[in-house]
Amino acid sequence: MLEQILELRRKGLSFRKIAKELESTVGKVQYQWNKYMKSLQEEEKNAVDTEVKSRQSKANDKSEIASSEQLMKTSIQELLGNNGMEARVSAETGAFVFWRIPQGKWSILLQYYGIKQDQCAFILKVNDITSIIYNGKNAHSTKQIELQNGIEHAVIEDLQANRSYCFEVGVLDHYQAFIPILQSNPIQLPRTNKNHTGALARDMETWVKGNSAAPNWIEHVSTYSYYETEREDVKKK
Repeated sequence: MLEQILELRRKGLSFRKIAKELESTVGKVQYQWNKYMKSLQEEEKNAVDTEVKSRQSKANDKSEIASSEQLMKTSIQELLGNNGMEARVSAETGAFVFWRIPQGKWSILLQYYGIKQDQCAFILKVNDITSIIYNGKNAHSTKQIELQNGIEHAVIEDLQANRSYCFEVGVLDHYQAFIPILQSNPIQLPRTNKNHTGALARDMETWVKGNSAAPNWIEHVSTYSYYETEREDVKKK
């Protein structure tokens, strides 16, 4: 029954329609689905715990790395604390992005979408989120960069100064739609000329006077899952 439920969910059917298709009840279908999702979460947690212990063991056996290398690396705990992906400013118009995807997430993609890790189009998405609350779809502009599977970092060199960005890694589904897996923290690139001076003066004045709840120059990134994205895509199709 579970395999039938998974197959029908991949096709975008609701629990009610699946229950009707299988001549069962909504409660039984939801029970099987929730039990399955719980097992995947436990599998992902175990995989992460194993990886953390392995990296900690290796770190204890190695000498300290040079300070210049430390600036470009992070521990697995720090990556997991930032949703598994982090971005840092590396130049006036450049950024260094690195990530680590737990194996459990690939298992979910395989079961939910039928996407295999070694056969998918792996994508890095660059989002311009200057002065907006980014919800996954409202960036000023986006750019998709196809990467080789297994890559865990990228250097982006053609960004715009005085703009804010966040980055996502994900895959393309069978309809060539982007499915995000991890999302980075937002970064702000520095100003590079006098024309940028005073650009935020009005926003600062508005915030100081108490006319806005949060500073407009601070970008916010909404958390969302690719399950929600998938449901919206299914409705459109």
